Amino acid sequence: MKQPVIFLLLLFSIPVCAQAGGLYRWVDSNGEVQYSDVVPPSVAQRGHTELDDQGMTVKTIPAAPTPEQLAALKREETLAKLRDDEAHEKQRQDAYLLANYANVDELDAVYKSKQDLLDENTRSIQERSKSLKDRLDAVKKQLDKAKDAKLHQQLADYVHDGETSLAEYDHAIEENETEKESLRQRHDQEKKRLAELLSASPSSQPPDPSKVPAAPHGEPAHQ
Repeated sequence: MKQPVIFLLLLFSIPVCAQAGGLYRWVDSNGEVQYSDVVPPSVAQRGHTELDDQGMTVKTIPAAPTPEQLAALKREETLAKLRDDEAHEKQRQDAYLLANYANVDELDAVYKSKQDLLDENTRSIQERSKSLKDRLDAVKKQLDKAKDAKLHQQLADYVHDGETSLAEYDHAIEENETEKESLRQRHDQEKKRLAELLSASPSSQPPDPSKVPAAPHGEPAHQ
């Protein structure tokens, strides 16, 4: 007869604790359900349930995310932002193409003018480089024959500076070639995309640049 009495006392102790200021339920590290009117600090991070004076759930406080879960959430947020930025940039590029080119021939003409400008710049650098090489050859001959120490040093300094300039010319020519290849690849992509956009609505007129909010003033950024 003592066991039923103990069970009833335990059963009715739940509302009594709740009336004293709220009751909380949680599962401890051993998997056992615990009740208390105070949430232990060690439990707060694992999550718990708040009960009313009838023992009914008022709200559930979820467990705090683990460092691994926080890192995964951060990665997903970063990826989502990158996807949004990529989609927005694609819209800007599409708007730029439609606002500035009525057909692919116009795009080809602009591309050719840029390539011609790079070629002209390269030729100019090559001419300066050749002229400098000729002068250096002459100075080197003088340097071999120079007996005066001061003159010898002056000629040596000139050769050193000249060879430094030649290296800079070579680097500039390489940069021009790299830019030409980058320009070609970008042109191929833009030409293909412009053809797709125009074929999607062949009867529509290209939008007025002033009426296309997404179109930038200059060329859109390319990755």
